Amino acid sequence: MESGFTAVESARVIEGLRWSSLRLFEILGEWASAAQRSDIAVSLATASRHMGWHAEDLTALVPDSVLIDGDPSPAIGYRRLGAALERLRAGSDSIENLAIAHRVLLTRIGSRCVAIEKLAASHSDAALLRVIGFMLTDLRRDRDEGEALLQQLLSSQEIVRSVGSSVVEAESLIVVAGGLPPSTDMT
Repeated sequence: MESGFTAVESARVIEGLRWSSLRLFEILGEWASAAQRSDIAVSLATASRHMGWHAEDLTALVPDSVLIDGDPSPAIGYRRLGAALERLRAGSDSIENLAIAHRVLLTRIGSRCVAIEKLAASHSDAALLRVIGFMLTDLRRDRDEGEALLQQLLSSQEIVRSVGSSVVEAESLIVVAGGLPPSTDMT
C-alpha cells in the first residue's frame, strides 16, 4: 500500500513547489518582457503564465498553518536557491535565457514533480497529485515548444557554445543551491 506524505511533509512539498513556481513565474515573465524576439517572448511568457497558474493552484493546497507562519524564505534552502535564481534573473541574452528556462528551470521543477508523484499516495495526496498532473502536462508542452524554438535559433557554433556555457552555469548554480524546489522539502 502507498504510504504518501504526512501532513508536515505535504505542507513542505507543496510550499516548495509553490515558492518555486512563483519565482519562475516572475523570472520568466521578466525575461519575456526583455526578449528581443517576439517568438522568444511568447515562449517565455507562456511558460511564465503556466507557472503562475500552478502557483495559484498550489496556494489553495497550502495548509492555513503554513500561510499564517508567513514566508518560508528564511530557511537556508530558500535563501540559497533565491540567491542563485537572482543571479540567473540578471541574464540579458534572450536565446540563453530561453535555453536556461527550458533546459534547466522547467526541467528541474518537472523532475521534482515526477519524484513527488512517485512518493505520493492516491488516497491521501489526491489534490496534490491532480495539480502535479496539470503542471507536468504544461511543463512538457512548454519544454517541447521551447526546445523546438531553440533548435531554430542555434544557428552557429558561437551561439551553441554560448548557450551551452550558460546552461551549464545555470545548472551548477541550481545544484549548489540545493535544487529546485529548495532542499527543505521531503523529496
